[in-house]
Amino acid sequence: TVAVVGPSGSGKSTVVWLVQRFYDPLGGTVTVGGMDVRELDLKWLRGECAMVGQEPALFSGSIRENIGFGNPKAAWAEIENAAKEANIHKFIAGLPQGYDTQVLERVGCSCQVVKSRGLRSHEQS
Repeated sequence: TVAVVGPSGSGKSTVVWLVQRFYDPLGGTVTVGGMDVRELDLKWLRGECAMVGQEPALFSGSIRENIGFGNPKAAWAEIENAAKEANIHKFIAGLPQGYDTQVLERVGCSCQVVKSRGLRSHEQS
């Protein structure tokens, strides 16, 4: 696991876009595990990456659906494990409707819910 942190405008998003090959460098190479990203399978490469931005986005639906976003067939165990890894499971379990709680545009702990989504999507590869 790698985290890219820094002040606004320092190039964090650019680094992520280069690693995921949304851009190719004009000079030099970008490597992952010692391999030039241009030699890696693009679908596999992007499937190995997850990003939680400064303004995480939650979608209308349940917390369960938000964590499972991208794979509607995600098993319950995958969703729960991702929430536990993101340290949000106890909060969710304490809600009256738990993982079936409906999310509007913003809800407390939205960063952890989105982090859970990223962790869960990484587990499926």
